[in-house]
Amino acid sequence: MLNALRICLLVLGVSAVAIALSIFCFGAGFTGAWAESLFDLVSGWRGPATGAWPATMDSELRFYAALWGAFGVVVLRTGMSLKTRLPQVPWLAAIFFAGGVGRLLSRLSLGAPHPLFTALLVIEVSLPVIMMALWAGATASIAERVDRSA
Repeated sequence: MLNALRICLLVLGVSAVAIALSIFCFGAGFTGAWAESLFDLVSGWRGPATGAWPATMDSELRFYAALWGAFGVVVLRTGMSLKTRLPQVPWLAAIFFAGGVGRLLSRLSLGAPHPLFTALLVIEVSLPVIMMALWAGATASIAERVDRSA
């Protein structure tokens, strides 16, 4: 359980840092268009791409990219020192889940985005549940080992 949780955290952390750096350095429009193109290539989806991103949205998302990157660094540090930072996992899972809820609210109020963002929504609401199940199993396993050695 601990190793599976570590892998989840490391993949999430690397992804968050990479996405944040791309948005911060190249802009939200470039990052979104690149990710949509990759999704379309892999999935075979043939619908319209998202249009141009206005300057205000790019400015806002570059600001938030720094916070998303910082989240990624905390997730990476947690994954690399998981035994000592295990209590951070529920908080990190809750923050990531809240981001997914925000994406769901956007979908409900403005309509469906490009399918890539629907796929991200599914990841953002399901991965925290998986992380919490792994965390619970890892915590119980560690507690059991401590009880046996006492």
